[in-house]
Amino acid sequence: MVDSNPINDDPSIIQSLSTDASNDAENDVKLSSKDQRDALPGEPILECKQSVLCRISKSSSRVGGLPPSKKLPAADECFYVRDTDGKSGTASLGGDQIQAELLRKKLDIHVKGVVSAPVLSFTSCNLPDKLIHNIEAAGYEMPTPVQMQAIPAASMGKNMLVLADTGSGKSASFLIPIISRCVSHRLTYVSDKKKPLAMVLTPTRELSIQVEEHAKLLGKGLPFKTALVVGGDAMARQLYRIQQGVELIVGTPGRLVDLLTKHEIDLDDITTFVVDEVDCMLQRGFRDQVLQIFTALSQPQVLMFSATMSDDLEKMANSLAKDTVVITVGEPNRPNKAVKQLAIWVESKQKKQKLFDILTSQKHFKPPVVIYVSSRLGADLLANAITVSTGIKAISIHGEKSMTERRNIMQSFMVGEFPVVVATGVLGRGVDLLGVRQVIVFDMPNSIKEYVHQIGRASRMGEEGQAIVFVNDENRNVFSELVDVLKSGAAAIPRELINSQYTTGFVSGGKGSKKRKYR
Repeated sequence: MVDSNPINDDPSIIQSLSTDASNDAENDVKLSSKDQRDALPGEPILECKQSVLCRISKSSSRVGGLPPSKKLPAADECFYVRDTDGKSGTASLGGDQIQAELLRKKLDIHVKGVVSAPVLSFTSCNLPDKLIHNIEAAGYEMPTPVQMQAIPAASMGKNMLVLADTGSGKSASFLIPIISRCVSHRLTYVSDKKKPLAMVLTPTRELSIQVEEHAKLLGKGLPFKTALVVGGDAMARQLYRIQQGVELIVGTPGRLVDLLTKHEIDLDDITTFVVDEVDCMLQRGFRDQVLQIFTALSQPQVLMFSATMSDDLEKMANSLAKDTVVITVGEPNRPNKAVKQLAIWVESKQKKQKLFDILTSQKHFKPPVVIYVSSRLGADLLANAITVSTGIKAISIHGEKSMTERRNIMQSFMVGEFPVVVATGVLGRGVDLLGVRQVIVFDMPNSIKEYVHQIGRASRMGEEGQAIVFVNDENRNVFSELVDVLKSGAAAIPRELINSQYTTGFVSGGKGSKKRKYR
């Protein structure tokens, strides 16, 4: 016997289902723009990000015979933009604050204060054409999230505290608006006597050298010159460079204070003052020096950058500059998500052998590698032991070596002459170690923030990297925070670490969440 199905037998039901199906098809999310209906009056227009960027690129008029901006790669994401009646739109979503907030949420950007909307393209930042050309030549195809928000905010003249992951493009976030402003000033106010217009302070010579080289690359072919003021180089040469006329001074606080104390340098025209790695600069011995330099300036715009922060950092930042806008990308004090952490419990006497095992393993050794240690002597001894025991060429770098030595060491390391460099904290903050995708923390630092900075050297601009950290009871003062950081990166936690009497057993779960105890 064949069962009778009432749905098949009743024509009215079939008609109803047919109508519903037609309505459902009409209301379905369209997968392609060609399937979308035209927007009704008052409705926003939906465009994919690639279309917006291409339209902006094409509409940007170029002068000076430079090639047109190349097509900017973008994920297939859609954003609402205002109807501009055929006129070129802007990547800042027409100034619509609601849409700006949606974009910030998408990019994990958090803002405290009033700033303009994020930009999606360098061409929408009102930059000189030659600067845009230099940005493209340097390999920047589109801004990173921190650049999307920080560049337009800095261009507005805002005082800023910017917190973002290591390797996220923070240096370009302050260099691009500095170069743009300096070029505009020089073209507007022509003078034979060129006084400095901007200053960048960093905690280490290596970082200062890197920032200055980056600035020269972006400012190539423009009325923009730089001076590097760091210890280890002749002060007379640095002074002469400034006196010849520069737009930007990059240096370390100690040498700059020394220079300003012994020689008269006119800093009245400096309009932008940058403090890189500000949490380090305002909390260590640098603080008095930074304030001494700042008081010699005439109320410049203050830009502060770091990947980590403390509870009182914002308060100290406001002591430098009023009405400071705080821009946070991601979560401060957390390691770069692109870095995969591997924690290994190993007693101090076995650490050296464990390191040798990793370096001689084809599976686990991924040169070039940076190994972090806690002391200068330890760096020298470990580099020598690696070379003798494994046959792998290793070299050490630390603060006791001369500036020339350190430059030569970094050059040899970056070109592959030495696959391993053993370093102290001089390579722990801000330095771009291009090509490095593996970091080994041989001596766990006393501060979890320094650990976050060190392992951040394994990833630049979102590329995946690996960080191996040796841990034992000697590091008990950071156990709780280390467990928290490992957990945040979905890393396996050694049993000895979890069960240690020095581990409190709590892991923070974010705002509003309860803390969970390990069992």
